[in-house]
Amino acid sequence: MVSITTQASSEYVVKIKENPNSKIKDFYRRVSRIATLDGGSVVIDSGYTDTDRTLTIEGRITEAQKTMLEYMIENYPLWNVSAKGEFFSCSPNRMTCDNGKLYLTLLIGS
Repeated sequence: MVSITTQASSEYVVKIKENPNSKIKDFYRRVSRIATLDGGSVVIDSGYTDTDRTLTIEGRITEAQKTMLEYMIENYPLWNVSAKGEFFSCSPNRMTCDNGKLYLTLLIGS
């Protein structure tokens, strides 16, 4: 279960039962690989931070939930998201909804 509220007003609350395609527990390190002139490469590892994470939530929602999420995206840049035992401060990045199937991307902030 995912619970989404705006940080400015607790009047807006959307609860979504996410499906298994949701990406909530994905973790990534800041790692890049740079090619060198001799044909090799160098790996640069700058560590891990939650703010590099992106939450992708997929699930089914009602028309009322869709309307509320659309309003929240248009008017509130910061959201509180609770999912799988974790709490995040997020900014909505993208939302699509087709025939009640939600695809929502949130960027975790600090």
